Amino acid sequence: MSDFVIHFNQLTTMLARHKSDWQRLPFTCRALPWPELAPVLEHLAEAELDALEASPEQSLSLLAPYRPDLMFLQAMPVPDLNRAPDYATPRWSSGIPGRKWAQIRDFAANISAVYPILEWCAGKGHLGRLLAMEQQQPVTSLEWDPGLCHQGEALAGKLSLEHDFHCGDALAADAAALFTRQQQAVALHACGELHMRFLKHGAAAGTQALALSPCCYHLIDGQHYSPLSAAGQQQDLQLSRHDLRLPLQQQVTGGERVRRLRHTELTWRLAFDELQRELTGCDRYLPLPAFPKQLLSGDFSAFAHWACERKELTVPAMIDSDRWLMQAGQRRLLIKRIELVRHLYRYPLELWLLLDRVLFLKEQGYRVTLGTFTDLNNTPRRYLIQAHRH
Repeated sequence: MSDFVIHFNQLTTMLARHKSDWQRLPFTCRALPWPELAPVLEHLAEAELDALEASPEQSLSLLAPYRPDLMFLQAMPVPDLNRAPDYATPRWSSGIPGRKWAQIRDFAANISAVYPILEWCAGKGHLGRLLAMEQQQPVTSLEWDPGLCHQGEALAGKLSLEHDFHCGDALAADAAALFTRQQQAVALHACGELHMRFLKHGAAAGTQALALSPCCYHLIDGQHYSPLSAAGQQQDLQLSRHDLRLPLQQQVTGGERVRRLRHTELTWRLAFDELQRELTGCDRYLPLPAFPKQLLSGDFSAFAHWACERKELTVPAMIDSDRWLMQAGQRRLLIKRIELVRHLYRYPLELWLLLDRVLFLKEQGYRVTLGTFTDLNNTPRRYLIQAHRH
């Protein structure tokens, strides 16, 4: 039995055992759901909660006496892979943000292509362009946005590269025809269903080499995750889209302004929820969709008007902002205490999802490696799955 299978089985057992910790909808909670954790959590002030959120190691140390399994779950690291020797920016890379460029350079440092390259969900083809230059292989980049395709083609033309664009939908059935046996296929931060199709199409075509950095696990067809591997199907954790968002709830970028915006958004969402419960007479959480952050630059009253209209609720003649914001402040602390526990399962759950993909590829006859291709300060989505045909 391979280490991948052993780790997958161990993760499945422990994640299933602790579902009541991480399979929560914090916004629906009106009280702390774990009485045994109340002595340690309810004494934490907001500043302490924020500090612990920024330091997973300290959070783990605080809660490990109550959840000994957590220490074991966190002790399954994956190896570091190659990093670029430098992050010098050539003239053609102008306009690519520094962290994004570091991700591209580090991803490319792990590719050694002896076949033509397929770049999946390419955008302007920055990765494909770099690989065309470094690997001296022809590159085909798939991208659905015609504007990005035209820009990528123009950049490749200026450099006289053998780099072509296929403008099409990666989710369309005909996208599978882009995969061939003698090929290196790459996908940097392809979201959910897009990277699952990448793996399925590549395996079905017998593509010689695959390299994938997954992202946005929750962007799938359907409301629940369907494991790829036979092992995953046998040990299905019944993951909802909400569950699949958990690994993504880690921020390593953004300054004080971003932190303030997150604080305001959380408070205002909760304040509206308190308001809507009174308006509807229904003591049930009413979720709001994502919204433009410009809404947070006004006052809560204007936000509440927008939210009421969006949810087709009668807008009160007067909104007592102070009352609702005060109630939201109390709930905000509860949410942060719940999320402090949930967030300790971000890495174990993401590792489970990664190993499901790894085991799927091994079942298809590939040699597979899993590691981190870039530093955490560049992106939390830094895992790279590489597969080669035997």
